Amino acid sequence: MNKKERIQAIRNGEVPDCMPVFPFILTHGVYACGWRLPDITGPGFLDGEKSAQTVLETLKKYDYDIAFGSYFDLYFGLEVLGGTLKVTDQYGGVVGAEKWPVEDPLDWPEVKKKFTTIFEKDQRIKGVLDSIKIVAKEVGDEVPIAVWGMPGATNCTCLLRNTEALTKDMIRDPKFAYELCDYSNKFNIEFIRRQYDAGANSVTILGDVFGTELTSPKMYEKFGLPFIQEIVDVVKKEFNQEVWLHVHGDFRGPKANALLDILVNEIGVKALHLDQDHDAAWVKENVADKYKIPAAVMYHGPHMFTGPEDKIDKDVYDIVSNCSPNYSYMAPTCEVPPDVPMSYIDTWVRKTHEYSAKIYSEKK
Repeated sequence: MNKKERIQAIRNGEVPDCMPVFPFILTHGVYACGWRLPDITGPGFLDGEKSAQTVLETLKKYDYDIAFGSYFDLYFGLEVLGGTLKVTDQYGGVVGAEKWPVEDPLDWPEVKKKFTTIFEKDQRIKGVLDSIKIVAKEVGDEVPIAVWGMPGATNCTCLLRNTEALTKDMIRDPKFAYELCDYSNKFNIEFIRRQYDAGANSVTILGDVFGTELTSPKMYEKFGLPFIQEIVDVVKKEFNQEVWLHVHGDFRGPKANALLDILVNEIGVKALHLDQDHDAAWVKENVADKYKIPAAVMYHGPHMFTGPEDKIDKDVYDIVSNCSPNYSYMAPTCEVPPDVPMSYIDTWVRKTHEYSAKIYSEKK
């Protein structure tokens, strides 16, 4: 199978030739190319050609199965709205925010007016879209190029208001918090549209750090689910694609677990990528077997960083042996640590393919 066929197999509930790997590479690709962050992005710029190289080089190094079409961080649109970007030249660092546009609720009316100019003015977004065009042209139609997005509150904490302030707003002034999340979600939807228009050809992968980690299950019903629903509807209607959700938090308890039923059965999320609280056996029973959808079986990022390779080898075998062949893909528990040794990622991907191919063929 080629990479696209492999992904399509688990979308159809079929056993692929081996387990697909989605390595969730964002910043790591910059370091894998021998650069530091200021070499590729900074205030007011993102080099589209270098961004594309971070994808093409890591595809070549690791031969994984589903890619983004660009380097991504979490702060697109921030500067146009009045925030300040923080870009470190320290090896292993990530882009952050030094100042958010809405530091006080009184800032919001003026910030709100600037939303209509984001896509016209933000050169970092332009760099991402240029990168996707280059990658799509280079890899053709056989490599799934996923769209990256963040729903509602998660996007809001990167675009408008810091996490602590927003979570307090949700309790003290929920109407204000909801409006911030709504604007952030609509910006995210337009960013998703433009990634597809630039050449992305596969699923939309949403990263949601709120989940049940920063909000209660009840709060997530208000500040999480409606925004995911809005994205699912647009992606399906306009692009006939699926939304795969990477969400933080522990979903093993009854109240949180009920949210998974809503996400899958009512909202229409088509794959779940949970976090390190959920081992392969739990994911098999409570996601893959229960919902019959692709489910990430995960390798914890810090363990990938510390290695060594023989431990990664053994861990991968144990994980692959406890999964559903029809619905599983391998992923890190969150973004691959930016400074994880390249030989460790190579071992992780290669052994996932090797062990799963052997186990799957024996089961057939």
